Amino acid sequence: MLLMPFCLLAQSKKDIRKNGVKGMTEVIVEYENGKEVSHNDVSKKFDKEGEVILEVNYDKNGALKDKTATKFNKDGDKIEETTFDAAGKQINRFVYKYNADGEKSEEIKYDAKNVIISRSVYTINGKGLKTERKTYDAKGKLMQTKKYIYEF
Repeated sequence: MLLMPFCLLAQSKKDIRKNGVKGMTEVIVEYENGKEVSHNDVSKKFDKEGEVILEVNYDKNGALKDKTATKFNKDGDKIEETTFDAAGKQINRFVYKYNADGEKSEEIKYDAKNVIISRSVYTINGKGLKTERKTYDAKGKLMQTKKYIYEF
């Protein structure tokens, strides 16, 4: 089997919005023994702002693998992302919160039953840059601290 690599150029949100694109499907074409074999790889639905609100992933046989639904606030910030398996059952869910300046301040991860798995809290400096992310487990115990160090 011969696989022919090719490059997909992602469209910008600006182009999606400008052209009124509501959906797009990426198709993989492979060449096996001189024959062209194609299958859907990813299908995306967009809102009027050009944000991906639904992404459906397929396996190499074109069967549904999973799908992710995303919600945005009025400022265009991602506020929720939920992934479902092929049967439509929730795999996980992320909820995002933002401070008054529109910077992401918190990220909460839920499991398939909407039980909190972890919670990350971001510290933002006066310039609007992330300086730290603290991640806690479901019981509130600190699991990890990540520091962001900038060079100017």
